[in-house]
Amino acid sequence: MKKKILSLGFIGVSTLFWACADDTSPVAPPPTSYIESSSSVFVGNSSSSAQQQTPTSSSSATAKDPTIKHVVVTEPAPGVNYPDIYNKPVFCFTEGCEKTVTPPSSSSKAQPTSSSNGGGITIDAPENKEPVVNGMTMTDTRDNNTYKLIQVGGKLWMAQDLNYAGATSECFNEQEANCASNGRLYTFNSAQRACPTGWRIPTREEAQAALDDESIPWSYSGRCKDGDCNFLGDMGFHWTSGTPQETDKKFSENGGSNGALIIVEKSPEYMKDKEGEDARFFQVDQKNKRFSIRCVQE
Repeated sequence: MKKKILSLGFIGVSTLFWACADDTSPVAPPPTSYIESSSSVFVGNSSSSAQQQTPTSSSSATAKDPTIKHVVVTEPAPGVNYPDIYNKPVFCFTEGCEKTVTPPSSSSKAQPTSSSNGGGITIDAPENKEPVVNGMTMTDTRDNNTYKLIQVGGKLWMAQDLNYAGATSECFNEQEANCASNGRLYTFNSAQRACPTGWRIPTREEAQAALDDESIPWSYSGRCKDGDCNFLGDMGFHWTSGTPQETDKKFSENGGSNGALIIVEKSPEYMKDKEGEDARFFQVDQKNKRFSIRCVQE
């Protein structure tokens, strides 16, 4: 009897051993599947664009269903912070571009145009258009304004003040006729991005070359601050990208190195009874004032 029991036990253990040895494939949980229907597009983790399915077996994932186009298996990369493009009213890949975007209102949805994306958000595409240079003239293709050019110190300069209607710019005394004749006036921050593509405001060295060149046709477009405008026809004030220095006029008065560098140009008529005064010089001034711009080609 004992021999029979031992024999049966040996047979049972052997059978269990060989059954386990035959199962060589690893057991892994099925992946999480995102099934895309014919009327949706899967982008990131959006409940409106893809339907998340609970883990299923491989047979159910490959079942023939005419509404299923394909199965997308997603696995976020470790340590990657994905942008929130669904909850933000405006999402930009380029830093600061939100300022050029007008989100659609809640009451109406803008229709896509040649300068809009599919969501109806209008983008100021002409900002990136390059101007057209033809001899000694330049046409700003953002608004088709044309400017005369001049060579100064080996650089191509605008010989007229810029009249591009960018943000935080204005006409002298808010009169359009002054913009047409003298260009627009810009704050320091808006001056940094007002010139057309491939052009910019001058450096200190470039501005010094212009101050030394008697042939420069300066325009005396005046200045504005908080609605108070003056010196139209008597003086011109032009932004530069130079760093203020202690030897510049009004360095301490206008914030020192925290101020901004401009060129001041006084008209010949204004200088008639100003013997001994400088007609053109660097000055430090406040960034919230509005001055003119002469763009220089890169």
